[in-house]
Amino acid sequence: MMKLRTKITLLVCSVVIAILLLNQYPVSMSLKQTVMKAGASALMDITTQLSSSLSAADGDFGKDTAVLRTLARQAEECTNCSGVAIFDDKFRLLYSTPGLKPDETALKKYKDELLQGKKQYDIVSEGKSDSLIYAACPIYRSDGTLQGSILSTLQYSSNHRELKKAQRDLNAMTVLVMLIALIFVWDLTDNVKGTMFNLEPVEIAQLLVERNILIDAVRDGILSVNQNGEITHANRTARLMFEKAGQPFDDGDAGFVTLFPQFSLQNILNGNQPIYDNERRLGTDSFYVNFIPIKISQPQHESLLVTFRPKQEVVRFAENITGVKSYVEALRAQMHEFNNKLQVVSGLVQAQNYTELETYIHGVVHLKNRELQQISGKIGDPTLAAFLASKFDRASEQRVDLVLTDRTELLGRLTEELLQDLILIVGNLLENAFDALQGCAMRTVALEIVETTEEIYISVWDSGPEIPEKLRENILEYGVTTKKDGNGIGLFLVNQACERYNGYITIVSEAGDGTEFTVHIPRMREEERHVPGIDC
Repeated sequence: MMKLRTKITLLVCSVVIAILLLNQYPVSMSLKQTVMKAGASALMDITTQLSSSLSAADGDFGKDTAVLRTLARQAEECTNCSGVAIFDDKFRLLYSTPGLKPDETALKKYKDELLQGKKQYDIVSEGKSDSLIYAACPIYRSDGTLQGSILSTLQYSSNHRELKKAQRDLNAMTVLVMLIALIFVWDLTDNVKGTMFNLEPVEIAQLLVERNILIDAVRDGILSVNQNGEITHANRTARLMFEKAGQPFDDGDAGFVTLFPQFSLQNILNGNQPIYDNERRLGTDSFYVNFIPIKISQPQHESLLVTFRPKQEVVRFAENITGVKSYVEALRAQMHEFNNKLQVVSGLVQAQNYTELETYIHGVVHLKNRELQQISGKIGDPTLAAFLASKFDRASEQRVDLVLTDRTELLGRLTEELLQDLILIVGNLLENAFDALQGCAMRTVALEIVETTEEIYISVWDSGPEIPEKLRENILEYGVTTKKDGNGIGLFLVNQACERYNGYITIVSEAGDGTEFTVHIPRMREEERHVPGIDC
């Protein structure tokens, strides 16, 4: 993959080279013309000097061949003259540099002009490789009459030193422009790369896609609000929450003021302090909303990050993670059972059937004591035993036959942390088992808690339907559930509690044989405890 710096460098260099190449020929020709005109002017000066020398001779210079040769030799030795031709007043050739053959067209052109006493120069026979310059000047006698004319020539080839020097200067200028362009490109790409955190455009695009996917995957609603109060981005969860709350919105229509009229955007930004867990009602639902100001110095930019979650979901999660839900359900079941028994007592009192009342109360007390003795005989920790007793009442309410196996044995008191984790594990597994039996003819749940020298394992079996195979592999992950209205938190918390002790969970679910969850918690000394992901 070609980098941005390389692309920009190639682009700028290509443009510069194209411009230089396009201008190379016109500039080169212009330089050539400049050099040729300068040479023509110098040739004209030499020709004028020769004309003045011949005029000073006065007399019939055409007969004095020695004078002609001397002057011609002087002209030929000059760098700005390659040959001369001298004519009389009738434009008859008197002397010519050996090898010089003046162009007939040029001679005819200059003849009329020179016979009239005019001097001029011209560039003729200009070609790709060489050019020929003519300079003509009249020769006068002392009395001012025309006695002849002189024609000088200068031939320029493509390798003439003046042209070569001009070409070298042009090439040097081209190289200099290229170097300046490269320096400019390098500085430009440095600034661009610095602005983009030294990332390539492809990497930035990839990060943008990943960011959008990541934000959309978050279970919290997320809004990005600019300093003008406009929503610049809303994740999928936010849109669904607002639609569910009866307040759908579109980025182009909705803004901070519309969604949160109770708050001042400028006050939040100016305060530069986040606002957490602010309970607000949006539409028909209540949410916990967080406002987090974001300030970027380079370039200067202010925005606001808004996150929110339904209050109901937060409460439900808190109940699950703290075990409060299990306690509440147990207390509610006990209260329901107590109310039923209280109604029977009230009926017997009203009927004044005290004998039957005494028998009923003794029976209830005896049954409850026997149940508690059965549980306390297997479970040594009184808190856990009381919790299990409440779950039996909960099972009775749900018309579920809950059985504590004969192998169950967990003697001794538990540490506070382990006790809370066991309550969380047992409570969630039993509640899931009760829910799985809804609508089933056979409604049986078996609970087994066994402590060995190596581990504590908890087994909960129910006679309900099997867990679909496609869900079985990830049933312990957050949000995965078999319930229609479930949140997928219970088994996730059970798995987390198990992992805190480096334990594991096994699941067996077959059609006709029910479903069994078994939690294995290794017995470890306190100093051996290790929480995954944290180095102690």
